[in-house]
Amino acid sequence: MRATRAVIDLNILINNLCAVRKHIGRGTSICLSVKADAYGHGAVAAAKTAEAAGINTFGIATAEEGAELRRAGIKGSILLYGFPVPEEIPLILKMKIGTFVGDEKLIDLFAAEAERQNTAAVVHLKVDTGMGRIGCIPEDMPVLAARISENKNLKLGGICTHFPASGSTDADFTREQIKIFKYWVNKTRESGITAGIIHAANSDALLSIPESYMDMVRPGLLCYGYYPSGSSPGTAEKVPVKPVMDFKTKVIFIKKVKAGTPVSYGMTYRTKDETVIATLPVGYGDGYNRLLSNRGKVLIRGRLYPIAGRICMDQCMVDLGVNNDVKLYDDVTLFGAGGNKGGVNAPDAAEIAEMTGTIPYEVTLRVSHRVPRVYVSMNKLKLSKPGGNGYADNRTCK
Repeated sequence: MRATRAVIDLNILINNLCAVRKHIGRGTSICLSVKADAYGHGAVAAAKTAEAAGINTFGIATAEEGAELRRAGIKGSILLYGFPVPEEIPLILKMKIGTFVGDEKLIDLFAAEAERQNTAAVVHLKVDTGMGRIGCIPEDMPVLAARISENKNLKLGGICTHFPASGSTDADFTREQIKIFKYWVNKTRESGITAGIIHAANSDALLSIPESYMDMVRPGLLCYGYYPSGSSPGTAEKVPVKPVMDFKTKVIFIKKVKAGTPVSYGMTYRTKDETVIATLPVGYGDGYNRLLSNRGKVLIRGRLYPIAGRICMDQCMVDLGVNNDVKLYDDVTLFGAGGNKGGVNAPDAAEIAEMTGTIPYEVTLRVSHRVPRVYVSMNKLKLSKPGGNGYADNRTCK
């Protein structure tokens, strides 16, 4: 196996799901977001693990992502968060994927294809209460819900919305969204329509706004071990999660160099004193951000060492200093939870994100597909059977 790899601990994923379940209680189901290959962790492995733990709904962003899960044997509900184009609708129905809709045109396209396939398409009406992205205006909810409910080839699986600012310290905007959303859901129900699953909360809202839970929550980043930016103090104590991914490599070359030796492209780094430079077989082609050049730090044998010079596409260098115990082929942690208990830890994706001016989501999902994923087995856990009711149940969560 290649030295550079992403180690995915599925046991930690289970523990994180249990932390979410404990926080929200048992009256609300969980839709685990596994879009973008589960934020770089591997959608199939994440979904299979969660399904075995009792989660039965999975969020995706493209029709092909849903098809991949079905081909891998996922039996639970799959929900496409975006609006597809007409060419994708046959595959969505063939693979029994639920999807968001928000206008008459898309509703009618699904109805027509469902009739052609002699089936019923499950759709969730998406309502824009303030995100400004996709979805109908709240006032159109009853009319569009009726259009869906009255068609024999459609099933209204639910009504949903999304929050743009639920993690901010001022939650007034989100609470106003919730108020508007619930008002029109009630209006829709009063007209005799069965609204299905009502859902809105992402990781941000799940952590801070209990009234956002409704019938189902849609966490993503939180389940993979990171808190959204702006999380309130004490969040880690209330919902203790850990990073699921360790991005690792090995030392492949070590050499002593003199003071003033340039390192890497552009010679942006020159050694101040005689030192030891180690080369790592990882670069921006693997998802180790070039903005970490001369800024990042990696963990080797319980100590942090600085990146020396510009990160190349396939390699980078580390200044070990003269007093080190690093050996050829030693393990290196680039980011993750890896480290020593009570000792020095590697940076996590949140720290990498802060250094590179982005968010943890991008850090984990940018780990390239050429980097092999190594999965820590969940076989030691006594898991519930697949096809649960959206709960990580008592047999899983101790």
